[in-house]
Amino acid sequence: MSINMMAGFVYLVLLGAFLAIAIMVGVYVYRDATRRKMNATLWTLIAVLAPALIGLIVYLVVRS
Repeated sequence: MSINMMAGFVYLVLLGAFLAIAIMVGVYVYRDATRRKMNATLWTLIAVLAPALIGLIVYLVVRS
């Protein structure tokens, strides 16, 4: 296995991990915001699109 193939494999694994984390955060925030009668779509977008999980932290602090 060449170095380029290994680097590509590592890249794909890391990309998959980041996508899985974003999906899990989005599902959690959407369900929790819906249960708390908040704007679930807006909070999900904020939580998923903000860098370094800042959106999730903000959501957890300001949720009612």
